[in-house]
Amino acid sequence: MSADEVVALYDPDDVAGRVVGSAPRSAVRARNLPHAATAVLVRRGDGAWFVHRRAGTKDLWPGVHDCAAGGVILAGESPDEAARRELAEELAIEGVEPRPLLTAWYRGPDTHYLAHVYQVVWDGPVRFADGEVADGWWEPDDGLQARLADPGFAFVPDTRFLLGLLAGDPASATPDPAAVDRAGRPWTPGSTAVYRFGRAGRAGSARLATVVEDGPDGLLLWVAVGSPTVAPRLADGRDIRDAPVALRGVLPRVRCTVPWHTSGTLMLIPPDGQPWSIWWFFLPDGTFTGWYGNLEAPHHVRRTARGTQLVDTADRALDVWVPVGGEPLWKDEDEFEAYTGLPGRWTAEQAPAIRADGEHLMALARAGTRPFDGRWTTFRPDPSWPIPTFPPDWDLPHLAGP
Repeated sequence: MSADEVVALYDPDDVAGRVVGSAPRSAVRARNLPHAATAVLVRRGDGAWFVHRRAGTKDLWPGVHDCAAGGVILAGESPDEAARRELAEELAIEGVEPRPLLTAWYRGPDTHYLAHVYQVVWDGPVRFADGEVADGWWEPDDGLQARLADPGFAFVPDTRFLLGLLAGDPASATPDPAAVDRAGRPWTPGSTAVYRFGRAGRAGSARLATVVEDGPDGLLLWVAVGSPTVAPRLADGRDIRDAPVALRGVLPRVRCTVPWHTSGTLMLIPPDGQPWSIWWFFLPDGTFTGWYGNLEAPHHVRRTARGTQLVDTADRALDVWVPVGGEPLWKDEDEFEAYTGLPGRWTAEQAPAIRADGEHLMALARAGTRPFDGRWTTFRPDPSWPIPTFPPDWDLPHLAGP
């Protein structure tokens, strides 16, 4: 790669990846400017890793070992495009789609970048196409772990850091939800949880919440006004709802970091796998305004190897609004109809059962039974709770849905 190639610069405080400019690669290296790069982990069908030694001509960590193919993301290039390009250029691997695993900032004295980590399974030949790799071999998983534990094995610090974020998370190795350990509860009041909507293994949005309680009624979370969220937007930056309903589920999306701008919100995740969550909305003065029954996939609740608490689900568009003293109302019926049958969503055959879930919530609300019996309507957050921040491993593979 030429030192004069133009690299996209990123906002270092944005966990989702916001482009704020561009600069020549030489300036990015000389001034350690925040940018973005890809890291594609290459594994064989038997689980072995492809480990390589970087060429001595590399401008960063020459001659050091790595197990990720990748490089900086160019101005105007998407992370997916960059991952495919680097994989072809460095190892001559083509015709396989990299699977996203993680997005996380690496901040070091030599380089400062938002890492887009992918994985491919490849049993074909590997060829060092552009001269950036000097040598390489397949290493069994236990062999790689032994090398990483050897202080004498020269291994790049950024990939070592990223592997540490992925360590112990079964979803990073397999998309099978059954592999996820859902034990380890209850969660401690006052701790942070990351509530994520997504599909096809990728979190499309995430909100930071504070654990209020975790008991027989379920997991109760508080989302404060102004707390950071990752939200989907149209590729041009507009809100999803700015697009016609028929196009909202098919237009390209990007993730953006935005503050939680709606009311302060309590969220109840039921304890027994029910396909919804219940939200309590409060005005800034603490006045309770009503309940929201959000129809969504059964939740996957887990702690990561670093202790990050993740709640994964998939939104099903159709919702129920219960105003104080009013009749339950359907919300977003048009969007539910437009999304039904789209790839990665629910099927037309599943749609009646989702609507029946909403009708069940409406019946509970009309009867004034739990959770619509007045509990938590006078809730006040603990003033000592800080505004939470995104942990480094918030973006591990998503497990829920459709």
